[in-house]
Amino acid sequence: MGMYETIFILDSLLTQEEIDKTVDRIRELIEANNGKVLDIDKWGKRRLAYEIEKKQYGYYVSIEFEAEGNIPQVLQTEFNFTDKVIRYLTYRYTKNKLKARQREREMPKRTGENLRIEEEAADQKRPARPAKNVKETENA
Repeated sequence: MGMYETIFILDSLLTQEEIDKTVDRIRELIEANNGKVLDIDKWGKRRLAYEIEKKQYGYYVSIEFEAEGNIPQVLQTEFNFTDKVIRYLTYRYTKNKLKARQREREMPKRTGENLRIEEEAADQKRPARPAKNVKETENA
């Protein structure tokens, strides 16, 4: 199984209910084709870089999933027949991207308190700097 991500832009004039139905439809389509949805990220309404079909805004959605090799064609067919979808892109993760994601998961989350403790520990490890040569002037 490969790891994929599909990003699609929906018409910004859709209601939240219609957007949710469309996202659920894509999720069900992935699961029906022996895929496993890992993450659904709704970015929300954003301005498009350029007008598409005389529209300046779109609703962005990203779905990350694992699936067999035929899933991009199935999604492409669905996106082409759905008028609500303005643009779409489905791509497969490379080995480098998968390694980077694994490293991100293994790293502990850095909160404000953790950062303060790390900075204090780093300060304690640093040797004190010697004072710079300063010429003393005699006030007589």
